[in-house]
Amino acid sequence: MSDDPLHLDKIPSIGISFQCALHGQRQIVLQTFIERDCSVAALDTLLDKLRDASERQYAWGQVEDLQMKIKQEYINAEQQNVRIDRADKQLKEDWDKSNRKGDLQLTQSQIQKQREAYEVAEAIKKRIDGLSADLAKWEAKLANGRVGSVPA
Repeated sequence: MSDDPLHLDKIPSIGISFQCALHGQRQIVLQTFIERDCSVAALDTLLDKLRDASERQYAWGQVEDLQMKIKQEYINAEQQNVRIDRADKQLKEDWDKSNRKGDLQLTQSQIQKQREAYEVAEAIKKRIDGLSADLAKWEAKLANGRVGSVPA
């Protein structure tokens, strides 16, 4: 082989395009070239690097998506807590206006509505816990510096 830089342009190569769908409507295309007569190990290493780079970009999208979902669930939780507080105050006011004595006693319908409201709040809490666990996994993958196939 010659050290002549013009000679490098004449080396037959394999062009590789690696396309990866990201979150939303985004896509990433990674392109590279490798000598046609390269070893299988060199080709595999290059493909692993491309796959790892695309998986890392996908992981960034996952982190952003999960952060947005968690933020929305916290908003939902706050709204649900406000609804529960309002409903509890309304029940107390209705009881007081009815001139009844003693502790507040709910009807079956009121008990059912209250139970459902607290079940919704608990479901939101479980979703936040699940999303937070998923977020921690994706953040750990990113913190590693490598996502998939190429060892750090």
